[in-house]
Amino acid sequence: MENQAIDIRDYFNIIKRRSKFLLVPFLVISILSIVLAVVLPSVYRSIATILIEEQEIPSDLVRSTVTTFADQRIQVISQRIMTRSNLLELINKFDLYAKERKSKSEERILEKMRESIKVEPLSANVIDKRNGMPSLATIAFTLSFDNDNPALAQKVANELTSLFLKENIKSRTESAQNATLFLREEANRLREKINETQTKLAAFKEKNLNQLPQVSQLNQQELTSLNTQLLTLDSQERSLHEREFYLEGELSQIDPHSMATNASGARVYDSKDRLKLLESQFPSMQATYSATHPDVIKVKREIESLKKQTGNKTDLNKLNAELITKKAQLASSIKQYSEKHPDVLRLQKQITTLQDSLANTQGTETDQIESKPDNPAYITLKAQLESIHAELASLAFTRSKLAQKGEDLRNNLRQAPLVEKEYIDLLQDLDNNNMRYREVSARKMEAEISQQLEVERKGERFTLIDPPQEPLEALSPNRPAIFFLGFVFAIAGGFGSVFLAEMLGATVNNEKTITHLLGVAPLASIPYLESMEEQEGASKRRLIIIGITLVIIIVSIIAFQYFVMPLDVFWYKLLRVIDNI
Repeated sequence: MENQAIDIRDYFNIIKRRSKFLLVPFLVISILSIVLAVVLPSVYRSIATILIEEQEIPSDLVRSTVTTFADQRIQVISQRIMTRSNLLELINKFDLYAKERKSKSEERILEKMRESIKVEPLSANVIDKRNGMPSLATIAFTLSFDNDNPALAQKVANELTSLFLKENIKSRTESAQNATLFLREEANRLREKINETQTKLAAFKEKNLNQLPQVSQLNQQELTSLNTQLLTLDSQERSLHEREFYLEGELSQIDPHSMATNASGARVYDSKDRLKLLESQFPSMQATYSATHPDVIKVKREIESLKKQTGNKTDLNKLNAELITKKAQLASSIKQYSEKHPDVLRLQKQITTLQDSLANTQGTETDQIESKPDNPAYITLKAQLESIHAELASLAFTRSKLAQKGEDLRNNLRQAPLVEKEYIDLLQDLDNNNMRYREVSARKMEAEISQQLEVERKGERFTLIDPPQEPLEALSPNRPAIFFLGFVFAIAGGFGSVFLAEMLGATVNNEKTITHLLGVAPLASIPYLESMEEQEGASKRRLIIIGITLVIIIVSIIAFQYFVMPLDVFWYKLLRVIDNI
């Protein structure tokens, strides 16, 4: 039949001949679609619409610490709400999935609960304030819950909406609090670091006070001033040395022991000078006169009186000098005269007297008396010279101090570059910490204001504009669609079965097929005549099929009654479906 032309009558003949292949699939699929449309439970969806409102105070004045986008925040809050503990609490509170909980695991129940919750953002084209260009932004979102009980769907949706709004407030408040706490801790840490750096800087300044950069210029100026002072000291020392040389020359030309004279030119003696004079003359008088001579006695008494006035001190130097002079005169006289000569005897007697005086004086005195200058001019020059010596010593001391100070200043200037590097590092560290502290403090104040903004709910917030309502119509299943698709599938299944049976069949059913196979048309066609046995067998088969069909229908109804739903409920639902259609 591949190349055989088939007209419409052939198709009708095929359908008539294969009617059972058409009717059985059609009836089975139709019944299944009707049962499926009736049996499937109705699912109701309760929806809440939540608007995302901008903060009341302009962001230029108060900047929020919550920087995430709305859709991202919605997803985060959804994950926080749909935790295991929250969902189990909702299931237990509203006794959801009572039948399923008896036979299914907790994970399956939770998965079904999560699938029943839908969060869908609502977007719109808005003007972006940053660039002034239109962009797609989330301005609201819907929160829904699906359940076979409309009242229960509304209650659970209400509860989920409350959780969502509370979680949003909680998350924003916690975010602002966490930001404020972090910035406060960071500010305290920076303040401690600043105090530590300031302490280190103060200790460093105290340790390197004279090597600091700001002191180096002063040290250089002071070193220059010291050099100038040293030059001035050199000039003063030269002048003093010149004065010293002059005074020493003057002193060398003046007799320190020149006698003072009165107006008439006579020598004026004081007690000491008078004592010296008498002591120098007394040995000569003892050598010239006897001990009882009036002049000797007078001089001796005057010497004793003067000694009492002057402290009984004798000029030993003077006696020694006179003794040496007398010995020299004696040596010169012995060369000229004999030992019996009166001059030699006189000198020998004077020498003996002087030696006795020295012996007596040395026996009573332990210290020799030094003679002091008595020339006023000499004394004046000597005082000036001693003043110059004192000034030179003072200048030398000052020079040593200035030299030591200059060396210290040079050491400070040599060490200044190394100290300056560490000092600059400490200052930079302090400046950086101060700058960061000011930035963190400013941000901390902004975070505190933002926290107050969230506490008073003046920031971006979720507003419930359409609360969940009890749904009046079921969301699913779409029963008319199931009926229609079932009818379509039933027709397609019936015709498909007929086509498949005809394609697989190998019988010759009409004259066209014989003509095609033999090449000639048959003279006549005799229809198939059934015998009585075949008719009875066909009747029996029809009765058996009808009986089996009735048994299957009865068993299906009983099974439906006990395992699916009661028949009255099914009938009630079927009537509702018909009414909805």
